[in-house]
Amino acid sequence: MSFKKYAHKLNLRFLFCSLILLLFIIHLNAQAPVLNVTNSYTQQSVLYNSDTFAHTAWKPVVYTNSAYQKADRSWLHRKFFEEHLLQVQQPGFNIFGDFVFDEDAGATKRAVPTISSSNQNHDGTTKFNYINTRGYFFGGNVGDKFYFETDFYENQASFAGYVDSFIRKTGVIPFQNSYKNLKAKGFDYSYSTAKLVYTPNKYLLFNLGYGTNFIGDGYRSLLLSDYNTPYPYFRTSINIGSVQYSVMYSQYISNENSFTYAEGYPRKWGQTYLVDWHATKNFNIGIFDAVVSSIENVDHEKDFGVTHFSPVIFLHSSKSPSGLKNNDVLGLNLKYTIIPAVDFYAQVMLDNSGSEDWEKRYGYQIGIRAGNLFKIDGLNAQAEFNTVRPYSYASDTITTVYAHDGQSLAHPLGANFKEGVFVADYSYKRWWFRAEAMAARYGNDSSSAAENFGRDIFKPLYTHSKTNNVSTDQGLLTKLYYGDIRIAYILNRKTNMRVETGAVFRSEKNKLDNYKDVQFYIGIRMSFRKLIYDF
Repeated sequence: MSFKKYAHKLNLRFLFCSLILLLFIIHLNAQAPVLNVTNSYTQQSVLYNSDTFAHTAWKPVVYTNSAYQKADRSWLHRKFFEEHLLQVQQPGFNIFGDFVFDEDAGATKRAVPTISSSNQNHDGTTKFNYINTRGYFFGGNVGDKFYFETDFYENQASFAGYVDSFIRKTGVIPFQNSYKNLKAKGFDYSYSTAKLVYTPNKYLLFNLGYGTNFIGDGYRSLLLSDYNTPYPYFRTSINIGSVQYSVMYSQYISNENSFTYAEGYPRKWGQTYLVDWHATKNFNIGIFDAVVSSIENVDHEKDFGVTHFSPVIFLHSSKSPSGLKNNDVLGLNLKYTIIPAVDFYAQVMLDNSGSEDWEKRYGYQIGIRAGNLFKIDGLNAQAEFNTVRPYSYASDTITTVYAHDGQSLAHPLGANFKEGVFVADYSYKRWWFRAEAMAARYGNDSSSAAENFGRDIFKPLYTHSKTNNVSTDQGLLTKLYYGDIRIAYILNRKTNMRVETGAVFRSEKNKLDNYKDVQFYIGIRMSFRKLIYDF
């Protein structure tokens, strides 16, 4: 059975239902506030506009939502505008559920080649793009210690040209799942996520899930990003005084192209550690360590050892039992609160640096974020700069690349880049506005397959094209400009059902190619998923 194709059927559901039942019985008589987890729409207001949370680096974060007040309106009005379709609130538990849909249509200025469903050959072009999503969400909490959620999405969609090219190259819909071709134009795919979070007291947290994680206080992360497809993981955190210690074990897909129906996809193992110290009232410093190691080769032969389960940061093996070298990524995560709701943040990433120039693989991030900017409620803004040296995150073997399912576990641009990004959003009553501008420059490889200037993290390190005088954006200098404007009218704040329209501009230019496109769309959307293809 395919590890990915049937993930939504496996999805920890037996354990999911069993733990819900167990904790439901245990906490039946406990008073239950409504618990939620943060997302891209709520992070600023929940985590940064107040000092409620001392540790904000590892996301998502479970929090108490006090906005659930039953309105004195008709059942139809409440379900459409103010509540979940299924909303059960009792003294000991809360349960919420919805049927989810995303339906939008649009057009791009640049035509995208279509592919025949019978022979997979290009047979025309189209400027039409769309998303057709149906699914469900089910979640809730038992008492104030146990939170659970699961969702599932069945999709048919077509995309702008650059996203379409990425999908056909990697075999993956960004941030979602693999696909199968759909008729003449577009993709058919499904995916799901699940999460079980248990906090028995103020010192401990256990999180078992199938999804993604994010480490950092910025828009991007150079350490661990949620710009990826779901993966199984188990995270535990311990809070002692002003220190939060977290460790996560996760399983990643090594190679999309080595799938077999008998064994599924070759997999690799992740160990992620973060020590976050709330040093002063305004300052946090986090020490990060992530190890990607082989647990099986392309023939699905096991390569597993006891050090794969080490709970102690830095105390892990540098090699797998077969002698294959692990990929060890180190980092720092810093946050300083300048004034309430205004935070400076930074990251430093170091990836197995050696003595030679090409082996100096590192990156850094600096940025600032502000909530309720200019004392205007609901106006948030964020600006940051990111850069990563060539050959960072890469390895000599596909089984230890710092990536999952054809996508980087860190920044979506890979390595060998410099980037500046600005994001602002504003909420006024039921209106929501978002604007993003991004500019980047990076060094691509030319058409020669033998070239490796360090941006493609999936190319083996031993193929590096430069040894000395290595510099960021070496290779085929490429400039990328991206802009995104979105306007929505929120019909239901609990489900984020909204009427949304937007426009995307993207330009990518080097001496060999000049790609420029504009996309417009309009639709009715739902859920809190972050589906923004800003790469």
